[in-house]
Amino acid sequence: MKQLSLVIAAALVFSGCANQAPATPSARPDAGERRIPVPVLRIGQPAAIDLFGDGRATITVATTELSKLDNGDRLVVTIDILLNKAGKPISGGPENFRFRDADSVLHNALTDERAFPPQLPSVTLTTAGQAVHGRLYFDVPAGSAAGGHIQLMTGALVHAVWAV
Repeated sequence: MKQLSLVIAAALVFSGCANQAPATPSARPDAGERRIPVPVLRIGQPAAIDLFGDGRATITVATTELSKLDNGDRLVVTIDILLNKAGKPISGGPENFRFRDADSVLHNALTDERAFPPQLPSVTLTTAGQAVHGRLYFDVPAGSAAGGHIQLMTGALVHAVWAV
């Protein structure tokens, strides 16, 4: 039963997220956000994720860079995704990442191919060995990136967390 629950929860990673409208940053965590224990990973540490239909993927927040802006900071993040074992096709991309800053304000991922190539695309993964690599960014208030966390999300479910 425990294994089935883990498979069901993990099955949500990337599935069905591509059609969701992005949320706007909020001062408090969403009331409906699930609070399940999720290990906090270091930048560069891979997360092994079980996927819908018995698939498996390795997702890594490979690097982060902080740029100072006139009105805040920009946290630029490099993401690597590898489909280790195919199950049912999964879709995902920048819409599956958000940043919770030091003040617990949530920020959605943005992409800009010209400023931060290559951008992390929204993709559908179907074949073992298929990989995607790219960058996304978060605009955050000055000084709020330190102590924050990059979250891998499906809806309100957090699958993995990387400390910044």
